[in-house]
Amino acid sequence: MDAFALGRVLDIFELDRSLIDRYAKFARSFSIIQAPEIRKQIDLAYDQHRFWPPPLITINPRYEEGASIDRLVSDQILDSELRRIFAMGEHREPIRLHRHQERAIAKAQRDESFIVTTGTGSGKSLCFFIPIIDAIVRARRAGEGPKTRAIVIYPMNALANSQLEELEKFVGSSGVDEKLRPTFARYTGQESDSRRQEIANLKPDILLTNFMMLELLLTRQDKLDQSVIENARGLEFLVLDELHTYRGRQGADVAMLVRRVKERLAAKKKLLCIGTSATMSNAENDEARNTAVAEVGSKLFGEPMGPNSIIDEHLARVTDPTAHGSSLGQSLRDAVTGQISANISNKALFPHPLACWIETEVGLIEGEKLRRRPPMTLGEAADKLALATGLSTEKCAEAVARILSVMGRREDLRGGTSDRAFLAFKLHRFISGAGQVYSTLEPAASRRIVLEGQVFHPDDEAARLYPTFFCRECGQEHHSVSIVGGKVIARPIDEPPSDEVDPDGTEGGFLVPTVNEDFAFSGHVSDYPDDWQETTPAGTERLKQSHRGKHEGLLLTLAKDGSSDPHGIPAWFFRGAYRFCPRCRHQPPSQARDINKLASLSAEGRSSATTLIVSTILSWMTEDGTLDKYTRKILGFTDNRQDAALQAGHFNDFIFVTLLRGAIVRAVHDAGNKGLADTRFGEAVRVALGFDLEQQKRLAEWMQDPATKGYQNRQDTQEVLTSVLAHRLWSDLRKGWRFTNPNLEEVGLIRVGFPGLDELVSDQEEFAGNNRLAGASQDLRRGLFTILFDHMRRGLAIATEALDRGKVLQISEGSRQRLRDPWAIDQHEEDELREAGFLMVDPPRNTEIAAKEAILIVRAGWRTNLGKALRSKKIWGETLPAAE
Repeated sequence: MDAFALGRVLDIFELDRSLIDRYAKFARSFSIIQAPEIRKQIDLAYDQHRFWPPPLITINPRYEEGASIDRLVSDQILDSELRRIFAMGEHREPIRLHRHQERAIAKAQRDESFIVTTGTGSGKSLCFFIPIIDAIVRARRAGEGPKTRAIVIYPMNALANSQLEELEKFVGSSGVDEKLRPTFARYTGQESDSRRQEIANLKPDILLTNFMMLELLLTRQDKLDQSVIENARGLEFLVLDELHTYRGRQGADVAMLVRRVKERLAAKKKLLCIGTSATMSNAENDEARNTAVAEVGSKLFGEPMGPNSIIDEHLARVTDPTAHGSSLGQSLRDAVTGQISANISNKALFPHPLACWIETEVGLIEGEKLRRRPPMTLGEAADKLALATGLSTEKCAEAVARILSVMGRREDLRGGTSDRAFLAFKLHRFISGAGQVYSTLEPAASRRIVLEGQVFHPDDEAARLYPTFFCRECGQEHHSVSIVGGKVIARPIDEPPSDEVDPDGTEGGFLVPTVNEDFAFSGHVSDYPDDWQETTPAGTERLKQSHRGKHEGLLLTLAKDGSSDPHGIPAWFFRGAYRFCPRCRHQPPSQARDINKLASLSAEGRSSATTLIVSTILSWMTEDGTLDKYTRKILGFTDNRQDAALQAGHFNDFIFVTLLRGAIVRAVHDAGNKGLADTRFGEAVRVALGFDLEQQKRLAEWMQDPATKGYQNRQDTQEVLTSVLAHRLWSDLRKGWRFTNPNLEEVGLIRVGFPGLDELVSDQEEFAGNNRLAGASQDLRRGLFTILFDHMRRGLAIATEALDRGKVLQISEGSRQRLRDPWAIDQHEEDELREAGFLMVDPPRNTEIAAKEAILIVRAGWRTNLGKALRSKKIWGETLPAAE
């Protein structure tokens, strides 16, 4: 027994709070909201748990015991070999069944089709595997030849893989004579040609597959597949696992598949059809629920089924059955106010008043038959307990959380001997994106928002609602709209607008209200993006031909219903796709979709969200210290292989970036107040990672061949790693390349300075040729040079070997020969490798140069963001003229 496991209990409720707090910070970090009135209303929605409501609690009930395998063998209900097959433990003791499993065996013995609708973890698979294997053993004992007697259909290959392991655990380890031992195989499309041939020759008694593969087996003309399906002539059992997944069109496809199977493989005999599902009907009573399930089963299996064909669960009390929630009285109050030991045994929990109350008032509904209670939140359970005891809700919530955590822990981790929990529970946490916000067209003081898409505000039928999105740079709100018949109406942002007016006069685009005081866009040429502007030979500023007369904003004044109103609010309308923010002039990539150019309340993707959730839980389990390392696991499910591959890649990328950035932070920290010079970037990060030739145990983590001989060879490998890390560091610090994973500087974990800057700004001789700079203070000069150097640095306009393309390509090739993934630079990365750029005051147009060249240019003309920042009124007290 692990000593550290005693005395402390994993607080799953604290984990949940920590997870949601971290997720909320992550999700909200991508949306800047400029308008204070919108921000205030959204903050309130977050504070009220509008997006992530409290989790639900369900109790894992105990199932009523049935006969043991030993007893059924003794009563000659099952073949004697099943005593050896369905056994567990070191000494292979026959298992004891639940009552619903015993009922399933009885129905199969009577050749009746049935559906099992018991809860998750109730052993539904044994409800069909026991009668199937019993029939197989009896047939083998009678001398019948090999054939496939049962086909089990799973909705996901992962379930088939899991059941394959279960069969191996029972059958493979049974020691039953080969002549009687059942055979089984998985045939789902994952198998090699050689394995498929083996299965065809083996004629396995049980075939595990999915409905798509079974469809192919029935229709393919391939001889190998035909032989596999021919092996199943005279099929005796057909099992559909997880029946609830077969609905709608897919359900109809499976129903037709079942009929083809019956016609081809069991035309001359009755086929025993078995279904399992944990979720099939929400009807109020057993009769109605069983009737609904039977109706579904009849349609899927193509044969009559009634309520008696349904095997539901039989539950039993785990606490004292004579204790009831309504009759606990003072003992319940004392239990809530008293201490709940982390080392309490199952025997002590059996009569414990609070344990009895939890089981009967949170887990089960007592009556003629025990039933599960609907899920409830911790708050609802605490309110209920407070009403029963007269104690505060806070005290009751603390007691409920504590005893749930204790009861859900294995007894041997509470000082006892059993490896089972006393009364386990589940916490169901639902996490989704915050979604979208909709707002009215009203003055700032009265503007309202809602979080559900609708045409008008629920409290004002005259106030239209508009989808609201935010500039990723400054947070200015934008509405995706159409103008139809002179009225502005909402437009889904995924509905691409045309740059031209439609034949019926409809215009699509974006509306930008100007209701806040700091909105300075006036429609003047200088308010548009720098690369939209040009100067005529006469010296007049105008928009370039590609934008002139096409993409200018139109100032409207609108009533709250979207109609024109001279007394309404002012708003700029920009026809066509989203191109720039009129407040900050940020231009997103033109090739991106509008939904990605702007931010909504949910900017995080599914992969990023999943990675954050998983990493948070794993980190919590490690730091908590109450779980041994073999139980710190997370099981995830996804719909298809593509999603699984995408998520796996995201996990790997996340781990790599986390390791790299963690090493950068440590290297900077270890450098102390002097900071980390760029010449030491690679070496310092390598040392921080612990990747050094002297650390023999770590060599396999970064060297492709840790056994490489020769000092120079090993030294060269270390130098290649140092160079790779230097390049990775510079690349990671460039601006905005990871939208959902901002760099270390952007999140404030490191700060970048420039050695020699103080000396430069104090050298009066350097500024003698410019009266304005010569008369400026050193602090003002320092600010100007910091803006300039930061702009160049973030655009990688830096002279360093780590960004010299020729040298980086050489290092890249060497890394693949010497380093292991992920530290080597993959050949597919080479076209994407970053290299040093350069600052240009008068750069060529993008149309005049290749895209690879354009990305290297850091633009510094007077119209650029850099030029405007250097001429800013905030620095000089006035905006400097363009000539300066």
